[in-house]
Amino acid sequence: MNKYRMSLLAASVLAAGAVQAADDFSIGAGLDYMYSDMDGSAQHVNRDFSSNSLWTTYVDFRHPLLMVPNANFQATDLSSTASGYDNKLRTYDFALYYSPLELDTLTLNTGLNLRRYDGTLNHSKDYSNDTIMLYGAAETLIPGTDLGAFADARVAHWDGDHSHDWKIGVSYVVFPEDMLKFKVRAGYRNLRVNYNQDSVQLDQHMDNWFLGAELRY
Repeated sequence: MNKYRMSLLAASVLAAGAVQAADDFSIGAGLDYMYSDMDGSAQHVNRDFSSNSLWTTYVDFRHPLLMVPNANFQATDLSSTASGYDNKLRTYDFALYYSPLELDTLTLNTGLNLRRYDGTLNHSKDYSNDTIMLYGAAETLIPGTDLGAFADARVAHWDGDHSHDWKIGVSYVVFPEDMLKFKVRAGYRNLRVNYNQDSVQLDQHMDNWFLGAELRY
């Protein structure tokens, strides 16, 4: 699917969700951690990458304003090392989304995600690039409990960029009666970085279980 057709699809998804709005203002911040192996290629060479710690921080803002999208910002460290190779890479994801379905026990979100790659290759070459991805998320609460399940995904599939970042997991609200809610999360995450810009080539894959926590007001 080319970039133009994908953009039209994403715009129509946003428009379809714009008639829905959250019931109240809400802001959440969280941190996820995953220790993972990495496989794939860099600079057109298959490499034996070292295992590394993958940290992700995020902020999520929801509001009841009709036609105005909610916002989610996420930053992830995707640095990698191998013999004779070092790549310091961070991705910054900014998603604007609507909730076409929002019930007491189930919420579905859909929108667009702007991703920025910002890296330094072998301590000497700086590079950066932006790409648009589709964004989707779902969250459900098991009735009568403080347990829930969630999933979210960011996907690009055009112009040689086949990157994705999706996760699925369970959550538990530790203090459900407090205005400031603390939630612990655990699940499985799968990432692929497919980057071909500025004489930098990356096709790397990571997946493993992750742990996280979120504080929401």
